[in-house]
Amino acid sequence: MNQEIIQKQKKFPASFWAANTIELFERAAFYATASFVVIYFHEILGMSPTFSTFLNGSLLWGLIYFLPILSGTLADKFGFRRSLSVSFIILSLGYFILGNVQNIWPKIIGAKAATAIDYSIPVILGILLIGIGGSIVKPCIAGTIQKTSGTRATLGFGIFYMVINIGSISGRGVSYFIRTNFGIPAIFTYAATVFALIGFIIVVFIYREPEYVSDGKKDDQVVNKKTLGQAIAGIFYVLKNIKFVFFLIVIGLFWFIYVQIYNLIPLFLRFIDPAAPVEIYTLANPVMIVTFQLLITKLTKKWTPIKSILIGVIVTTMGMLINIIPILLFTDIAKKVTLWEIMIPLSGIFMILSLASMAVGEMMLSPRMFEYIGAIAPKGEEGLYLGYANLPIAIGTIVGSPIGGALFEYFISTPHKNGEPTNPIAMWLIVGCMGIISMIGLVIYDKFLVKERES
Repeated sequence: MNQEIIQKQKKFPASFWAANTIELFERAAFYATASFVVIYFHEILGMSPTFSTFLNGSLLWGLIYFLPILSGTLADKFGFRRSLSVSFIILSLGYFILGNVQNIWPKIIGAKAATAIDYSIPVILGILLIGIGGSIVKPCIAGTIQKTSGTRATLGFGIFYMVINIGSISGRGVSYFIRTNFGIPAIFTYAATVFALIGFIIVVFIYREPEYVSDGKKDDQVVNKKTLGQAIAGIFYVLKNIKFVFFLIVIGLFWFIYVQIYNLIPLFLRFIDPAAPVEIYTLANPVMIVTFQLLITKLTKKWTPIKSILIGVIVTTMGMLINIIPILLFTDIAKKVTLWEIMIPLSGIFMILSLASMAVGEMMLSPRMFEYIGAIAPKGEEGLYLGYANLPIAIGTIVGSPIGGALFEYFISTPHKNGEPTNPIAMWLIVGCMGIISMIGLVIYDKFLVKERES
């Protein structure tokens, strides 16, 4: 790296800040709708809780967190700017379709007003577009941050992580205003679609390809672009490592719990309070991260990655199990009390504590997960393995989301419809057990690795 580039890297280049701004609007679009996707499908479009959570978690989140393995390769081939332009067009179209399925689909199929309509086809189309578009954004923005941060990658990704959560807070705030004034479909049409279009405008008029590090040498390491065939082959190569697959599954159980923030928890909140402002409840997550991430990082920096990950799983599991407390303490968990001059169900107060606790667990685990994957990767293959760091999220969401919906149906909605007692304690305990299994798996895995390293 020559002296001119070193001089430039004293401050982050324009592409770095443009990428962060793009990420802010993409995340604002996503989180404007995230808390109400399952509610929208279930309450308004008439889909079952299990199918609603499958569409939101297994399909939408699964695409967003699994496809970057392949879409990142395509982004390298065609360039970040061109890829981002296409992705935001796709995203805008997907959000617009989801917000207007009730207006468009009945006219297409010629349904009468009194006819029960199946909205599965347009909903799946909208989700596919959002999932594919979102999967392209991720590697492009992360790649830009990496390439423009130079020797300050830790600070660069710290800013990036903060921006994600600022986007989350902004999206939820706008979502609340639009939803309460125009209804749930409007958050897809007027919030998410507009945010995505703003992202597109920034890409076209402001964003430029990263100034540093393309093919060539970085820190004395050769960086080569992969072909799509190599990316697909890499999947099978990495997954032949049984120990690594075991680690992915173990961490996937953490995300099994965490993804319930956007699947099981919204359903339960609307059960105890049909008018619950879910986006306001889930604000506890990004607000905690923006406020305390630097403090948590400072407190845990001397811990080993596995210790931080393990404690993160413990804290998250305990956070989820907080939801059992009001059921044990109160006869009517839906009874509303005054909290800061706002009427809120008793169970809702503990739900906020639960979401805040789970955010602390995420702050302990998520940043260290990448470090740990790099540490357990075979020498010389760190980059390849880190390309699969999002797979635990994909695993947890693909499996955990529909199971969360099925648990809600089995223990809550179906008994309630039949006039039978509901059993939320069993529901929360089953979810919490996933965290306990994850803890045990982490301990076993770490002990196994230590023994191997010493041999």
